[in-house]
Amino acid sequence: MKKWKATLPVTLAVVLTAGTACSGKHETAATPTPAASSAQPSASPKATAKDPFGKFEQPVTLSVGYYNPDEYKWPDGAINDNEYTKLYEDKLNVKFKHAFEVPHAGYEQKVNLMVSSNDIPDVLVVTESQFKLLAESDMLEDLSKVFDDYASPTLKKLYADFGPEFMRKVSPGGKLLGLPSTAPARNNDGVVWIRRDWLKNVGIELPDTIKMADLEKVAKAFVENDPDQNGKKDTYGIQSTSNFVTASMGYNTLDLLFTAGKSFPKIWTKDAGGNIVYGSLTKETKTALGAIRDLYAKGLIDKEFGTIKPEQFNKDIYSGKAGITTGQSWSSIAFPDSVKNDPKADWNAYMLVADDGNYYSRQSNPIEKIVVVKKGVKNPEALIKVVNLMAEMDNRKPNSPTVYTTTTGTTWTVRPIQVQIREKNTFSDRIKNLQATAAGTFKREDLPPNDVKIFDDYKKGYEALKSDPAAWAFVIYMFNGGKVVLSPLTKEVYSEYYGITKSMETKWANLTKLENEAFLRIIVGDKPLDYFDTFVDDWKKQGGDDITKEVAAEIKRLSGK
Repeated sequence: MKKWKATLPVTLAVVLTAGTACSGKHETAATPTPAASSAQPSASPKATAKDPFGKFEQPVTLSVGYYNPDEYKWPDGAINDNEYTKLYEDKLNVKFKHAFEVPHAGYEQKVNLMVSSNDIPDVLVVTESQFKLLAESDMLEDLSKVFDDYASPTLKKLYADFGPEFMRKVSPGGKLLGLPSTAPARNNDGVVWIRRDWLKNVGIELPDTIKMADLEKVAKAFVENDPDQNGKKDTYGIQSTSNFVTASMGYNTLDLLFTAGKSFPKIWTKDAGGNIVYGSLTKETKTALGAIRDLYAKGLIDKEFGTIKPEQFNKDIYSGKAGITTGQSWSSIAFPDSVKNDPKADWNAYMLVADDGNYYSRQSNPIEKIVVVKKGVKNPEALIKVVNLMAEMDNRKPNSPTVYTTTTGTTWTVRPIQVQIREKNTFSDRIKNLQATAAGTFKREDLPPNDVKIFDDYKKGYEALKSDPAAWAFVIYMFNGGKVVLSPLTKEVYSEYYGITKSMETKWANLTKLENEAFLRIIVGDKPLDYFDTFVDDWKKQGGDDITKEVAAEIKRLSGK
């Protein structure tokens, strides 16, 4: 996945195999290695002309920045000598040398330092803001020609399917200066996870599709009616943390409570007149804040949520004190400890729809990170060929290399270039095929090897699987959480703009702080609901209006108008 905000910690991300979810946050310290320079062969390498998968006659070595995913369950091999590195050497004669190795938590800072010192390795994975600075500093190789010559049909179609604006974002001045990694649609669809065993204990039955009134009813029962049947009033309603609203879908946030009111804070939307507006300023957001404020006043949202750190999100779930949580369709991978501590725990996913019956799902930025090449590097086509192979693997194309696909839980972050290149529908297609196999309309033998295991686990039954909590959690992700991914009720909501404008660079941090504090104070009752109008005025005056104009202009530019 993408960089994490209020999502699962890295120890949970290990079960997300290639093509399913995002990368995690890493805190483990690592000793950086000395910066490595490009080690080019003395003779100019040659490969079959225009062949997307042609092998160089002489080895090509590229230096690369690398974060050390120590907290992942490692496969055999090492970070610089594993199945991925061997694949690229065997198939393409391309080798990678680590220019630096840092913990994931320190990677962005390390890249910032290298960019500011005008000293980057041959290949680097960067954020959009870092990309913008590198492009403005003329530090990046123009990949336009080598992409046209060497990009595979899979890669070209993959990028094209995201629309023309997608590649314009990495092509300032008409020059292709980076290769985007991609977030497939529906990867972060949110659901309300509720313990069905607790529902039975309080006498409530729910359909798979619920509304805010249903959620309030369940939360009230879980707070007041002793759902764990221990004779004590010690259970909670709706969970959240201090990172309670995000731009997409966070784990244990209030995001779904906003979208159920057709409110889309922290993203750019269009109003009825087609004008660009910031979603946190709309009347729908004010109404949603009022509804959330009422739930809090009734004691149905954890009173301490504003002080709970995002990494503490599971504290009441693991201990069996909470039976409601919100998160992505895949966030059930947080539940193994719940089952370990209470084998009766039975979690199911529910879609929280708006009053009009639709489920509004904010989608992630289709560009997760950007892979760039230092200006002047020899054989930049080597990167194109490596990414071609990654695209084949990440989308499970016929006869594509099967690196680390036989073991569920091995992460793609051990590859030298630590991103995924996934088709827009690759995630939903995976869910669809697994569920079709369960329905008998898709052949088990046509599933990829690791999905065969998931299906076989599913056939064992949920109760039998609880002896292997990690497998159980993954199966309910695919078959319970996965229902939302295929639902016809879903309305995808993309931000009109995901980038950084000039004024954002100096004003956005202050505006974000203003927004978060205003929302929190309204929810907990420290300020009246009408304080929202004061917040809107302050936001506009403190630079928001200028940023909105810049965003509108940038959207127009990217659209080619």
